[in-house]
Amino acid sequence: MAKKRKPTTKKAQTKSSQVEAATPEGTSLNAPEKTYFSEILIAFFTAFIIIIVRMHSYERPMQQFYWSGGESQLSDFFSYFKMVAILVCGILALLVILYRITTATLYIKKSFAYIPMLIYAIFVILSYVFSDYKEFSLYGYNDRFEGTLVLLCYMVMLFFVINSIHNERSVKWLIYPLGVASALLGLLGLSQGLGRDFFQTDIGKKLITPRYFWEHIDSLNFTFQNKEIYQTVYNINYVSFYLTLLIPLFGMLFIREKKLAKKIVWGLLFALLVYNLIGSKSSGGLAGMFVAVLIAVIVLNRKLLDWKKSVLILIVITIAIGGITFDRWFSELSGAFNSMITTSSAMEGKSEKEGPAPGSVRPHIDYFETLDDAVHLSLNGEELRINITRLDDGTAEGIILKDKEDNPLPLRPIEDKSTFSIEDERFRPYATITYASSEEQYYVLVNTVNMQWAFAITDDGMYYSNQLGNLVKLEKIPSMGWENNQGFGSGRGYIWSRTLPMIKDTILLGHGADTYCIYFRHKDYAGKYNADWEINKIVDKPHNMYMGMAIGTGLISMLSLLVLWAIYIIQSIKLYFRTEFDSYISFVGAGIFFGICGFLVAGLVNDSSVSVMPMFYGLLGTGIAINMMLNSEYKNV
Repeated sequence: MAKKRKPTTKKAQTKSSQVEAATPEGTSLNAPEKTYFSEILIAFFTAFIIIIVRMHSYERPMQQFYWSGGESQLSDFFSYFKMVAILVCGILALLVILYRITTATLYIKKSFAYIPMLIYAIFVILSYVFSDYKEFSLYGYNDRFEGTLVLLCYMVMLFFVINSIHNERSVKWLIYPLGVASALLGLLGLSQGLGRDFFQTDIGKKLITPRYFWEHIDSLNFTFQNKEIYQTVYNINYVSFYLTLLIPLFGMLFIREKKLAKKIVWGLLFALLVYNLIGSKSSGGLAGMFVAVLIAVIVLNRKLLDWKKSVLILIVITIAIGGITFDRWFSELSGAFNSMITTSSAMEGKSEKEGPAPGSVRPHIDYFETLDDAVHLSLNGEELRINITRLDDGTAEGIILKDKEDNPLPLRPIEDKSTFSIEDERFRPYATITYASSEEQYYVLVNTVNMQWAFAITDDGMYYSNQLGNLVKLEKIPSMGWENNQGFGSGRGYIWSRTLPMIKDTILLGHGADTYCIYFRHKDYAGKYNADWEINKIVDKPHNMYMGMAIGTGLISMLSLLVLWAIYIIQSIKLYFRTEFDSYISFVGAGIFFGICGFLVAGLVNDSSVSVMPMFYGLLGTGIAINMMLNSEYKNV
């Protein structure tokens, strides 16, 4: 009996070793060959969530915020149902994982990704637990809906993708749907770029609104300017943001393809997406693409010479589209360049003219500060103190102006008895002072060019009355950097300078996912005035993916993802330097890698959103899985 069993055992061992040699690192011999449901789920998450556009009405407790008009009934088109789809995908992925556990068919690949993913998820949850605004943190802020549940679903789907992509067939199950979705989005963007926006037609409007709204369909108009390409992603910046993922991928597929018909298809898709990238007029996306191409040239090196005909065709396509869209990209890049080099002095408001009219020169307002019986402000570096004098019964009697050293500043009436000039050359050209009253409420008005600052005199002290009629206590707002270039990057200099000091409060835990808008210091009216912004403009996102993470879920959570991405990039650079590019998945893996690099660079000036992140995490998971397969092949060789 022993002699009969021995050959059987040996034969089984030999077969086992052969199968192991053909499987990716960390996969099991019994990994399922047919996983259609998983592949469909991954394709939907990565390729089709971005397409969802649908009107949704919802209610939020906005009256609690001094910077809000108090409108609690809101509507959304571009984010809410994307959030719902992400949550559905995450739940289904968990059910599939649970099913695999119960049927003993769950095979977890060995991956560097799990530890930083777990750390990130833990800090996302903790930031929610300790958040003061749990409703916003759980579901996300208005029009964004990228809350705690969505961020956790990103990690679930990333894990699911890594452990569901096993071979070339499963990769193609993602790439072809991605090509179809990209073509649809590209054609939609083309219609918008040509001034024939599909969403502004009756059919388009009815497609994205519920039936009860159709009788008001003519009132539906988006605020996008004519010929702006916004596709289905809410913000024109997000168009170029996600296209940095796709253009390198489809470019690599074009290079690989030998069949003429398929090569034409990939080439047309590449051209369509390049048009949308340039047409979206976002310099952040162009910068991301530049870095992606630069890394591709460095990594591919001499291999580009072997593909010179295909590479030349891609270059010609890009140049041709660049020529057609010259008016779009040239104005955008020149504007971005000017914003980088334009500087302004903190003393820019001063006038060299002799004897300008009182309050006729625009000042730089360093800060406002409201105290119990005083308002302190600084104009061009000179502090001005407006002190309230009161009678014995506490009633306001008048005001006295002083400088920083408590020297009295004389006032002189102008125009009428209620408006006064400040008779000191440090302040006279830049502001006037007015008394005012309304319904038994008394105010001191500081008048500057294009703005009247109303300070209410109350029994509780001095308050600024903003343009929404809300009383607000003002204080000095900390800032860091961009002092002389607040307009950098279309106002990003101002936003970032106010965001960086906020991170000191979120080193360990954030304020809660997607709560940035709630914690941004909207009371920085002086800063907005200096930046030539609308005073009540709401900053709901930092325009920097990394700062948004640091504020929402904490600096540690951001660093954990940086570690994840850095390891993937380093691993990919080593892998694709030595790859012979003799397989389909090697071209796809390299294209995904170049796109990820471009995306992460574009993230410096763009925000995470439910429109673009499913595609990012779907492709990242696929890229990690492909790297495992290629590494396994090289080890076996």
